[in-house]
Amino acid sequence: MPFNLRLIRVFLAIADRKNITQAAADLGVSQPSVSRSVRELERQTRAILLERTPSGVRLTEAGHALLGHARNIFAEARAAEEDLEALAGLTQGTLRVGGSPTIATYMLPPLLQTFHSRYPGVELRLMSAPSRVVARMLAEREIDVALVETPVEDPRLKTAQWAEDELVVVVAPGHPLAQRSPAAPAELAHELLVTREPGSGTYDTVMSALRGVGVAPKRRLEVDTAEAIIQLVASGLGFAIVSRSAAADALAAGRLRVIDVTGLAIRRPLMRLSLVAAGESAAARAFGTFLDVGSAPRPGAAPGATRVSTARRRPVARSSEAR
Repeated sequence: MPFNLRLIRVFLAIADRKNITQAAADLGVSQPSVSRSVRELERQTRAILLERTPSGVRLTEAGHALLGHARNIFAEARAAEEDLEALAGLTQGTLRVGGSPTIATYMLPPLLQTFHSRYPGVELRLMSAPSRVVARMLAEREIDVALVETPVEDPRLKTAQWAEDELVVVVAPGHPLAQRSPAAPAELAHELLVTREPGSGTYDTVMSALRGVGVAPKRRLEVDTAEAIIQLVASGLGFAIVSRSAAADALAAGRLRVIDVTGLAIRRPLMRLSLVAAGESAAARAFGTFLDVGSAPRPGAAPGATRVSTARRRPVARSSEAR
């Protein structure tokens, strides 16, 4: 039976909010109207889609089955609308970009600024999250463009490289290692390594590279943002291996120094994820073309890149002994 798009829109609002009252507020309608729409949709689908709980509502098995299709329906409808808008020169629309933390904080700002200067009518939204979360957001149609630092295995997504990132070993100018460049890998083993937390893509890349030159740091300080790592190391605490883009400002200001380590050179591909079985909005296609033709600054191309604030958890540091 054909779906009523108005009812599907109501269902999506409830699924996102897990609360009928909040969904009604988002939609600008009354709570009884939302409740009636749910009953009508359940009548049309011949299935119970929602269960009321003391804290709100939750989806039933049938509700979860409908949710994925509902997101696809509205994503395709939005893509159709933006395709028509593109005929008028992409003068309006929305582009939701998701990036893993280093990309979102240090690499995307100049790209988005240049994109905005070309398409000022397109509303931009930027989300920062770990690579696996960004992948999920794209697969569930919560964002239009996904840029990540590590490969993601998801049958719903395909991957293509859009840039390459260089990771460098950095210390404060007054640190003993700053006077011994190039340093032997063994000299790193007894120094404090300031690094991202296990589970992050950067942590995996750094630890793999160190193992490749026979280094197993005995002491680690784990931090959940690149900026906190840079500030800690610039204060004289240990060494770090970070994206050159992330460290650009501190290097230009002389607060950090890159040291060469014999046999250690780290470059990683930066990946763009896209949906396997669905089209993109006009704004997403324009941004993809923008990346492909290299029409904006690439990672590490210039120091002092503009930053943007992104919603993340408050940085937390914890010290651990390596096992």
